[in-house]
Amino acid sequence: MSPAPADAGMRRIAVFDGIRGVAIVLVVLSHGWALWPTGSIVSHRLTAALFRSGNYGVSIFFVVGAFVATRALIRTASSPSGLRPGVAFTRRFIRLSGQLYFLLAVVLAASVFDLSDRTPDRVTRSSVLHVATYTWNWYLQTHSATARSDLGHLWYLSVDLQVFVLILALVYLLRRHPLGLVVALGLALAACVWWRTDVAGTELLYQSLLRTTVRMDAPLTGAFAAALLPYLTGLARYARPMATVSLLALLPLLHFNVSNDAYFSWTGLTLDLALAVFVLGCSLAPIPRLVTMVLGRGPLTYLGRESLAIYLWHYPVFFFVAHHTLDWRWQARTVAALLLVAVLVAVSNVLVERQVRRALASDVWARLRGGYPAYVAERLRRRRVRHSEQDPAGRLTSSGAATGRSGSAPG
Repeated sequence: MSPAPADAGMRRIAVFDGIRGVAIVLVVLSHGWALWPTGSIVSHRLTAALFRSGNYGVSIFFVVGAFVATRALIRTASSPSGLRPGVAFTRRFIRLSGQLYFLLAVVLAASVFDLSDRTPDRVTRSSVLHVATYTWNWYLQTHSATARSDLGHLWYLSVDLQVFVLILALVYLLRRHPLGLVVALGLALAACVWWRTDVAGTELLYQSLLRTTVRMDAPLTGAFAAALLPYLTGLARYARPMATVSLLALLPLLHFNVSNDAYFSWTGLTLDLALAVFVLGCSLAPIPRLVTMVLGRGPLTYLGRESLAIYLWHYPVFFFVAHHTLDWRWQARTVAALLLVAVLVAVSNVLVERQVRRALASDVWARLRGGYPAYVAERLRRRRVRHSEQDPAGRLTSSGAATGRSGSAPG
């Protein structure tokens, strides 16, 4: 087979990692108020757009993540082995929970050994329990005054897994009706947009920001785009301009989405639309050179790959460093906090993330996804490929190796 599709897939992954890198930078900057003075920053429109765009960054995570996850679910549902909801949910849970639970273990240990931590033990235990069970955003709506503030940012993971369960259920129930899935996701998105606008105008902003039904517009947008993708192949000729124009449109949208009020208005919904057009444009045709140059190379792709770990660690580290360096200058405090985040991300990567990836790549998932016969068939196929590549006569090497590569290319 031609290597072009694989190369295009790698470029797409790099670009998606790059835009996640942009997102994590914006999220970290928006939480920098714990370390540095913000008066002069927010007084200028340009710097305010960079340092008050946490919701903007979260929308990127939601749209891109849901698009990728929904495409994988749809692809699995159409495979011979089919979609097994329990297996898909377990994989997602493990993917999110590995580093999360490591963070929670460190927080529990710090609450015991850090004598300057004045948070009551019952508050810490209750906060950790709700974070670990992905009910944290619900808990914060009624316990914001007593919950651990250094874990507040983890509402995102709760909403992410909750909406994933909804998308998984819809994909499974409508797996034989792809057009029905498009309609269902479209209706769910429309209902969410209506509800989001109504709630934002009638409830307190803090509660609105934590509601699953209010924050699910972005992940539903990504899921809707993924379900719609097979019906848009006729637009492939316009895909490259779509990707470029939507990427350029993200710059003014960053400027317009500075405040929470703006985010809940038409500008927040326009951001969802621009991100959907971007991921569709990158998936329908080869990615434009400009997009690859901006997002597909350099440190942004690294930050995107490590965005989960950075997201998890930066907020509690900022609080910890700020609490223990009250007499430091803000510049030194910031450098110390960023260095500590980098160290903890590296440690988490070695101790946890590598093990999680190794576990998710295990052959046991083939057996769980497709049943034992499919698992045995896959092992036999791999054995035949391995033997053919080692054939001393060379009779089967070429065809056998080609079969093995072509069979594994889609994965």
